[in-house]
Amino acid sequence: MRWLCHVSIVVCALSAAVASAHEVEVDGGAPVDVDAGVAPASPRRETTVRAGRLGRSASELTIPRDVIGAAPRTGAVDLLRLVPGLVASQHSGEGKAHQLFLRGFDAVHGQDVELNVAGLPVNEVSHLHALGYADLNWLIADAVREVKVTEGSYRAWQGDFAVAGTVRYELGLEEQGLTVAVGAGAFGRARFFAGVRPFAQPETFAAVELVRGDGFGPQRAFGRASLLGQVVVPLEGLKLRAVIGSAVGRFDSPGVVPEDALVAGRAAFFDAFGAGQGGASARHQLLLGVEVPAGGAKTNVELYGVLSSLALRNNFTGYRSGPSGDGLEQAQHDGFMGARLEHHRHLPVFAETLSLDLGLGARRDDIAQRQRPYREADLSAGAATIDARVLQSAATAWAEASVAPGPWRFLLGGRADALGFVVTDALGGRAPRSAFGVHWGLKAGVERELGRSLRLHANYGDGFRSPQARSLVDGEVAPFVNVRGAELGASLELAGVVTRLALFGSHVANDVVFDHTVNTTVSLGPSLRGGASVAATARPVEGWVVSGSFTAATARKASSGALLPYFAPLVGRLDTGYTRALDVLGQRLVGSAGVGLTFIGARPLPYGDLSRPVFLTDARASARWRGVELAVDLQNLFDAQWRDGEFTYASAWEPDRPQRQLPARHFTAGNPRALFVTLELHL
Repeated sequence: MRWLCHVSIVVCALSAAVASAHEVEVDGGAPVDVDAGVAPASPRRETTVRAGRLGRSASELTIPRDVIGAAPRTGAVDLLRLVPGLVASQHSGEGKAHQLFLRGFDAVHGQDVELNVAGLPVNEVSHLHALGYADLNWLIADAVREVKVTEGSYRAWQGDFAVAGTVRYELGLEEQGLTVAVGAGAFGRARFFAGVRPFAQPETFAAVELVRGDGFGPQRAFGRASLLGQVVVPLEGLKLRAVIGSAVGRFDSPGVVPEDALVAGRAAFFDAFGAGQGGASARHQLLLGVEVPAGGAKTNVELYGVLSSLALRNNFTGYRSGPSGDGLEQAQHDGFMGARLEHHRHLPVFAETLSLDLGLGARRDDIAQRQRPYREADLSAGAATIDARVLQSAATAWAEASVAPGPWRFLLGGRADALGFVVTDALGGRAPRSAFGVHWGLKAGVERELGRSLRLHANYGDGFRSPQARSLVDGEVAPFVNVRGAELGASLELAGVVTRLALFGSHVANDVVFDHTVNTTVSLGPSLRGGASVAATARPVEGWVVSGSFTAATARKASSGALLPYFAPLVGRLDTGYTRALDVLGQRLVGSAGVGLTFIGARPLPYGDLSRPVFLTDARASARWRGVELAVDLQNLFDAQWRDGEFTYASAWEPDRPQRQLPARHFTAGNPRALFVTLELHL
């Protein structure tokens, strides 16, 4: 994998001032900007996009609904696994935010992957459990119309935590009318879904989901309820949009299993260690937006507000600190509101058309967080070790311009983010402390079109992570984690197949990693990441879709070249589905079948250890007659015994045995084979 590190350095050197730009052109019409949706006054090039949209870089793409529905999806997080190179690990029960890995980054629970749902930010700043905490369990997968992916941080609109990339979910129901679904399956899992789409346009809908289950082993029970709706009202001269959602959930967590206890027969593969682990979460949100097109321009204004909470008990190390145990009880309450204004227009510049995008944004978080230890024996809580209130404010401005003379396209953009912090600690009688900082970022790029099918891209972008507020001292210039990323790539659309190839690299000036044993971050200094990815989507015949990707990545300390722990070096994904309608006794019978394959290579662990590789197969089949549909989903078809998360550190889970301080392997078990049957009524 050392060659990937060399590639990353070459990419950074070659692309230090460039990034790609491209407009989508559909079926011989004028080019349409992906974000603005506004055509310039005169048409330029003509291209028919058949198998997926080509973005402004080789790794910018849209995942449509037919790819989403090809294989089983138990929730919206499963849709993240369609992102090339992204791994989502569920190591703490079904209800807590997943651990994410992308492009050599261990994003923990969201610190390096920006998530957004129809304009609503998901990542939470200065979160007590993990920086950038991004919980998607509340999102109803049936209500996701498409997923927009921008890997890397090459666009000016990408903000905090968009270091490895940005994923945005667009909402809408696939079918007009009322849909009711009930499902049941292995391990006591049951689900009820109801959704209504009153109009022809898919964006206006309302949906409810109730899910519960016992889990595939001890301490894995969960339950959640979600409400989600969107209303889009097109009026003369403007378009109104509203998104509303509310969700609550409760989940248990099995903790980790020490590998030596499994080998010695003192633990089973699906056992749980640490009683009482788990938690509860809630999220309530509202977004109001208005879009005003005027001539060759479009202005979009959005206001949003989110209330979220998380209560969590977790213990990674057992009894290392003493007979009471190392368990931590954490509580986080965050209420944030924000505003966003975006303006898109096309201007004539000499004989060319300049596409101009401008944006302003503001967000304010009011956060209360509390942490205290608890006893393993009776779960009684001790004295608080953290009791703080954080007020965090952000103001953002960005601009991006592109022009396309002949077969070339050039892009130049920039972004400024100002953050202010006020932190009040209730413990120790400390006075409130404040800090302020500004991050400036450059986005630039070039694209070269070769014929009607091939485009070459080069991208550069500055990204950042905001700091953890409680780590700041009074009067400090708030430090940002600065990331410079670059990419060389190609997009090929030929015979209905869209293929994307990218070589990427990034330099992190002041990297940190999350230490699971102490629930905090540890400074690493500068680091390098690099790699290559290929992704393709095809529809060979009507009703058949094939989508696949493979990514190789590396992550190393810049000073020593040592591998960083936990990132995913090799990730492959293939999804394929086929749908066909038949005439049976004068009635239309629609059948479909699909398979999803996942490969995750061995991940580096601390102290030179390696995790085990993972290969999983999921399958689904369905049949629909009139308004009645029966679907059968099989996850982990071949019942592979796999480890969803693996960690290496010292622990003391058996206090009655002699304790050792040497690091050892721990793991969380992945799900065994699970059957789930769903009956849907379309009215």
